[in-house]
Amino acid sequence: MSQIAFRRATEADALEVARETFLADERVDLNALAERLGVSRSTLHRWVHTRENLLDQVLGQLTDDFFAEGLARAHEHPDDGIAELARTLIGATSGFPPLRGFVAREPELALQLLLGDHGAVRRRAEAGVRALIDDRYPDEAEQLAGFTEVLVQVALTLEWATIVAGDEPDAERIAQIARALLAGARAGELPASGR
Repeated sequence: MSQIAFRRATEADALEVARETFLADERVDLNALAERLGVSRSTLHRWVHTRENLLDQVLGQLTDDFFAEGLARAHEHPDDGIAELARTLIGATSGFPPLRGFVAREPELALQLLLGDHGAVRRRAEAGVRALIDDRYPDEAEQLAGFTEVLVQVALTLEWATIVAGDEPDAERIAQIARALLAGARAGELPASGR
């Protein structure tokens, strides 16, 4: 009988298994992850550095997934794409059980990763909004850079801080705020960029 050769786990496998665990609405635990991958904890740490970094990567991937759907819906509403993007994203993410479970289990870490200035969620959300702005308002894209930052910060804060406080975010209200911010930015009432 010949032996079957199994592929050794890789850094990409660590991210994939962490994502599967997160999507199963379970806590991502590095010890359990290392065991499941068949690697030592030190190897796993070398790959992912910290649990927070690994969760940030998972949340970044999910942000990309949600934005793909949100941008598709925004393109179906050419006159109100920004508000439709906000409405779609808030509706999809606030009702997503794995995210709600993460926020319920670990509210402090969840807020740090979901709202943090340098986290993957913030960076990728800003990139998604920028893509829509570049498409819809190519001549105003530079002027609207500040709008992109403000909208993402406001929308994320209104959504996740509201959920942590035990209430439900109002997607329509956040869409109205997005419209108002866009109007103000197009009128030159927001700085070009806060960074």
